[in-house]
Formats: sequence, structure tokens, C-alpha cells
Amino acid sequence: MRGRTKLVSLAAIFTVFVVTSAVFASGLVNVSRTSLFGTPIYPDSPDSVVFVDPGTIIKDYLDDPGYQIGNTFQVHVNITGAVDLFSYQVNLTWNPAILSYSSYTYGEFLARTGSAYGTSRSQPTYIADNVAGYVSVAETILGDVAGITGDGRLFTIEFLILDYGATSIGIGTGGELPTKLLESTGVDHLYTVTNGYFRNGLSGDANLDKAINVFDILAVKGHWGETPASPGWIREVDVNDDAAINVFDILVVKANWGRTVP
Repeated sequence: MRGRTKLVSLAAIFTVFVVTSAVFASGLVNVSRTSLFGTPIYPDSPDSVVFVDPGTIIKDYLDDPGYQIGNTFQVHVNITGAVDLFSYQVNLTWNPAILSYSSYTYGEFLARTGSAYGTSRSQPTYIADNVAGYVSVAETILGDVAGITGDGRLFTIEFLILDYGATSIGIGTGGELPTKLLESTGVDHLYTVTNGYFRNGLSGDANLDKAINVFDILAVKGHWGETPASPGWIREVDVNDDAAINVFDILVVKANWGRTVP
């Protein structure tokens, strides 16, 4: 009997997650449909994009309230172009010296389901590690229904700022907790990712040492002419974040000359 069966995809995705026995006892799970460990399945969905929103957060440590050590801020993990998305596990990574995971809330995307049983958010499923710097959030539709098509928010993460500096906020696609999406038929849902970036350094602080001086000029000159395609690219040195290290970065350094963080 296929009715009320599609929590299968949750078991397929979350190899390290354990859903409570009450869910399995409810009859919502049919493990015979778990497919990730059998014959390879070729995805038939078009590419969708899983992305961090806002994609870039660059704030001046002194001039922008709310981005100092001890403050919190939120980023959303959204999806666009999804077709029949039924389950997801998204692994978000960052530099644990700069940020710490604080909390998460589910978004509205899978909640659009027509299933009478809703989604697994009633039994929240996530793993967070602030030493390694990652959180993996999971959700699946419950019941034998179609997945969701369109654009929307998967979940929101709140971060605590631990230090002055910069970090990427990446959607991890490898390791023990890779990002993975499934359709209602159990096949992989194709996706690409767009990562996020956070920096709360002083404007012009190319080496992020909390002081704007000759060493920032030297940092810019040391990467002169580089772009994101360059092997030695360091985004922090691109102080105006225009994807090119050049005279305009020197001008930003000079405009902020002598500033320091107390």
C-alpha cells in the first residue's frame, strides 16, 4: 500500500539522522522505497539553485551597529527553480573562529505541501557543531504526495559573532553531511549552489589586523591585478569587493587611514 509512505526520502538523505520511532510506527515510512544505497538513479529534474541570502554581508565594525562581537544576525537558505522537491538536507559551513551557530527556523517552502501530515518539522532534525563550524538541517514531506515546485525559503540560521574578521558561509556538498535534495519519486534533485560571505572588518582593513595603515597598502599591492579567478585570490584584500584588486582599493585604504578598533 503506497498511501502515507513517503518519509522514505528522509531515511535516504539523512544517513546520520535518527527520526523518532513514533514516526516510523505511524505507518508514514516505507523503507522498501529507499533507493540511495541500491542501483544508481539518474536525476530527471532541471537544475535548481540553493543559495545563501543575503549572499554578501560586508559591514564596518565601528560604523554599522549590530555587527560587533556578541551581536547576532540571520541568513536564509533559499531555493529557486525547484521541481517536485520532496526532501532536503542542507549542510552550511563557516569559520568557527568568526561565527557560531545560534538557532534555526524552518522556512515556508516544503510547508506548502498538500499532505495532511505536513512535514517533519514537527520533529526537528538538525546537527550543529560549533567546533568544526557547520550545521546540517533536514526536512521532508510526510505522506504520499507530490513535492513542491517553485522558489522559496528552506530555513533560516542565526549566527552569533565571535570575532572581528571574515568568513565564507558555504553550502557544503561533500564530507559526511553533504547537501542533498530528493524528489517525491526518490531520485536525486539536481541543484547548484551559491555561497555567502560575511565580513565585519573596518572599511579598508585589507589584512584584518584592526588597524588601517601601511600594511594594508602593502597587502593590496601584494595582490595587485588579481581577480576571483586568480590562484592567490584573497577576498578580504579586495576591500571594496568589486572583484578586482586595483587602485580603487588603495583609495578606500587611504580614505580610512589611521582608523583602529579599540
